[in-house]
Amino acid sequence: MLKTVNRNAWLIANRLGNLQFAIVLLLLIASFSSIGTFIEQGKDVAFYELNYPNLKPLLGFVNAKFIFLLGLDHVYTTWWFIINIFLFVISLFSCTLIRQLPSLKFSRLWRFYDTYKSMSKFNVKMTMSDASLTKLSFQLKNNNYNVVQEGGFIYAYKGLIGRISPIIVHASIILILFGSVIGSASGFMTQELVPTNNLFHLRNIVNSGPFSFVPQNIEGYVKDFKIAYSDEGIIDQFYSDLSILDTNIDLLNSKTIYVNEPLRYKGIVFYQTDWGITSLTVSVDNDKVIEIPLTLVDTVSNNRFWIYNLSQLTSLGIENALLVLQDLTGKLSLYDSNKNIVAELQVGDEFFLNGHSLRVTDIIPATGLQVKSDPGTLFVYLGFLMLMISTLLSYVSYSQIWAFKSKNNLYVAGQTNRAVYYFEKHFGEMLLTTKK
Repeated sequence: MLKTVNRNAWLIANRLGNLQFAIVLLLLIASFSSIGTFIEQGKDVAFYELNYPNLKPLLGFVNAKFIFLLGLDHVYTTWWFIINIFLFVISLFSCTLIRQLPSLKFSRLWRFYDTYKSMSKFNVKMTMSDASLTKLSFQLKNNNYNVVQEGGFIYAYKGLIGRISPIIVHASIILILFGSVIGSASGFMTQELVPTNNLFHLRNIVNSGPFSFVPQNIEGYVKDFKIAYSDEGIIDQFYSDLSILDTNIDLLNSKTIYVNEPLRYKGIVFYQTDWGITSLTVSVDNDKVIEIPLTLVDTVSNNRFWIYNLSQLTSLGIENALLVLQDLTGKLSLYDSNKNIVAELQVGDEFFLNGHSLRVTDIIPATGLQVKSDPGTLFVYLGFLMLMISTLLSYVSYSQIWAFKSKNNLYVAGQTNRAVYYFEKHFGEMLLTTKK
């Protein structure tokens, strides 16, 4: 009974480890990933209903209902995608156990050939008269071969580490896929636009996995935000002075972050992604200071600016005067109701409207932060490191040489799995040194 179970298990593992089956699974994963690239992921219902209307399906069948039915709005966390990856991992694991490990074990076994006819299957072979078997053994050891000698027979090999490369490749792919699934299932991402001198919590969740946990026992504080401009006036970099605090407002971590230089805290990464302007501080009649909110306007050419209609200050009786700000350099523009520019101002300049004295005293910027947690990142990085190592190991040639002495003749044969020309050349040169 036990033998039958073991035999059935071996047959199942053998079929799962089949190369054709693995290729089919890999093509399915690639196809599903392509769909996830083509169809935007993690958007809200209104987005899909607008871009994939039910009344006018794309290609005749791709509409919002079709996307939601198959889960194409979150391809990488659907049950059928995860099952596909799971089967592919099992296929790789089965192939490693059934084929690669036994092949590696067999490579370590040695045997001798005692007739020249038995060596006929090797492409590289040679017969030499008056040659020394001892000298051949010495030359093989000098060339880093592992030599097994028994009487008049020799078996030598080197580069066995190159045979480990396929096993490492499979292990690295399994780690990468495992890390990707863990990241999709338990990671999260939020987008925050935070004014300076303000606290924020992780609230605006863009996407999260079914097993993700967004910590609420920490909060962030943006102390300052600055933009560095090039000599041409183009934005070169922007910086945020960011602090991470606990619920008692005690400092846990702090750093000045910028693009490609995030802050990391307990598996959570705070990236600098964007910036904006939330409001202006305005002094009115040198008497009171008010804060006016700005509205962002995006143009077709991807330019953006912030505006405020001063007629909203009803107590001043100002009509159709528009204040426009484009960046943090301190330059402001004032337009009338006909969109004609009235004045170019700097922060701190005083100007008069309807008998009132106004002066912009401060610009309050906001920093755009992307906060991510991906528990699978370590597995993915480790997998790619192993993949790079396996690539280097794959260039190591696995070479074998057999030899035996019969009467006055030395019979030698060899084979290698790569760099055949170099092996043949080196094989001949080495044998020439064995003559007495």
